[in-house]
Amino acid sequence: MSYILLSGYPGAGKCKVLQEISNDFENVIWITTTYSIENVRKMIKKRSWVIDAFSWGMSEAIDKERDLIVPNPTNLNEISLSFSKVIEKINGNYILILNSISGLAIYQPLPKIINLLRTILIKVEKDRSNAIFTLVKGAQDMAFEISLMMLFPNIVEIENGKMKILKSNNSEFEKGVYGLERAKEILTKMLS
Repeated sequence: MSYILLSGYPGAGKCKVLQEISNDFENVIWITTTYSIENVRKMIKKRSWVIDAFSWGMSEAIDKERDLIVPNPTNLNEISLSFSKVIEKINGNYILILNSISGLAIYQPLPKIINLLRTILIKVEKDRSNAIFTLVKGAQDMAFEISLMMLFPNIVEIENGKMKILKSNNSEFEKGVYGLERAKEILTKMLS
């Protein structure tokens, strides 16, 4: 049981790594703030739970049982309630993927985002599950990014085809740079 902040510029490979990791989990909850539900479903190609906090209720559920569309993503309580509805239906552990905190930052100030993240993290910890949160590097000011990093025991950055561990609570992995081809292996171990 753990959680990770995964940071990187657009196109660095965050979504590809998330897709690979999510394939190893039976229960996946994907909260999207930067892509429509249609794009997420094409990307993950797995029967996962998808919470669409991007399309303002303009999309339709593809999987009527497992898709939730947040009609007003500026109301962070609606995102939290949607997450709570999903975890009530899941038996056992899950991995939560929130892609991306930067999508929330378009509409909300940092204190409100931190409050949402703490609420979600408390639920993840209580359920003894895992989570990966993404952040688009450089989309916010540096003070925002540093403040967010204080919430996370594991921080990984993807850049120029490399994966850099900035912070890890797993003694197996020290700060350092690794090849992106090892991202799935290392992040999965960091979650355990």
